[in-house]
Amino acid sequence: MAQFPTIEQLSKAKTDSELSHESRGLVAVVRFSSSSSGVDFVFQGTGVAEVRAATGDAAVTISASDAFWNTALKLEDGAPIPGYESLTMAQTSGLSVSGDFLGVIAPYQLALQRLFILFLDIARPVKRHPFVETFRDTDTAVGRYVWVKANGTEARIYYEEAGTGPIPFLLQATAGADSRQYRYFLADPVLQKRFRLIAYDLPYHGKSMPPSDDRWWEKKYLPDVDYLMSWVVGLADALSLDQPWFMGCSVGGQLALDLAAEHKDRFGAFFSLNGWYDCPPTFKSLSNDIFRTPSISPHLFSANMIGACSPLAPEFNVHEVQWIYASNYPGIYAGDNDYFASGHDMKRNGHKIDGKKPVYLLTGQYDHTTHDKEHGAPAVAKNIPSIKFRVLKGLSHFTMSDDPIAFRNTLLPILDEALAETKSV
Repeated sequence: MAQFPTIEQLSKAKTDSELSHESRGLVAVVRFSSSSSGVDFVFQGTGVAEVRAATGDAAVTISASDAFWNTALKLEDGAPIPGYESLTMAQTSGLSVSGDFLGVIAPYQLALQRLFILFLDIARPVKRHPFVETFRDTDTAVGRYVWVKANGTEARIYYEEAGTGPIPFLLQATAGADSRQYRYFLADPVLQKRFRLIAYDLPYHGKSMPPSDDRWWEKKYLPDVDYLMSWVVGLADALSLDQPWFMGCSVGGQLALDLAAEHKDRFGAFFSLNGWYDCPPTFKSLSNDIFRTPSISPHLFSANMIGACSPLAPEFNVHEVQWIYASNYPGIYAGDNDYFASGHDMKRNGHKIDGKKPVYLLTGQYDHTTHDKEHGAPAVAKNIPSIKFRVLKGLSHFTMSDDPIAFRNTLLPILDEALAETKSV
């Protein structure tokens, strides 16, 4: 039998400023339910007005078995158990969210994400890493534009660069996001000495507009693997980069693996953050149209990113991740995610990765879906022996941006290893 926090304990939700702010205008009952009990949070337009034992109807029900809640409501070594730490990730471990999708779940996803985290934190508080505005004195990245030819067209691509090191290092953001995710990385004085750091915005992302010959307002944005790879190779050519290193996260992590297979001679090393082997069956049944349909609030996808962050990450950084997503054009995340979830398939080209160039696969401990043994990162390592696979303890799907100091401290020895390997070739 799951032991929920008491009504008195959960009444802290009534005074939670973030929850009150994100639920403004919401008049509904949200229910948390286990196999044996339930509790209702009654929202009355300005936040939670009442917390009570479950009774009557609810607009939204967040439910799971007693076994799920018993795992979610405990810590191991002071940290949440991966797959149970957020509303986003918990839905990969047996939690269900049902009810009024258009009226509550989609538009108030930020409130639901906060309510779920608050519910868990009341039962088992988690100490997050402190936020530090890092490397202020070396935060000297310079933004530029370059015209890049690829895919039979030309685009004005924005990029930021920092550092005077001898090795150019291209940095690819996650699906639907942009180069702001690497702002801490670009400001790192140690990295600046070793690399010429280049974080860029693909066309349609951030400060890179769509190509001017594309009537993008008439159709879906639907990139495929060759389309995305061509822009990266085109950028490297436009900047005359000699054997640049490439690192990407999420969609960029998939792209790192595809580039390692298809363009290994153009790059010096590859770093895939949270890349998969192929698409798990559960993802094949999902449609990304949910993230580009006008009647569905765009809060749905940007708020879900909060739940894909580490539960140990500094709170400010977590919300910065969501801010970046919310400020990009609707539908771009959906298009990138089509490639991420179904367009990438190492069964097709993984055999082309031959170990002549360093390829690292780095997976956050809290990126639960990436740990799928048959389709995720472990499958990449199993089927492509030359790849170096590491699990990054305490880190997440957004490893470089939601906890940049922890990522940096974990990554530096790996970069040293890769540098030593390339020098020995």
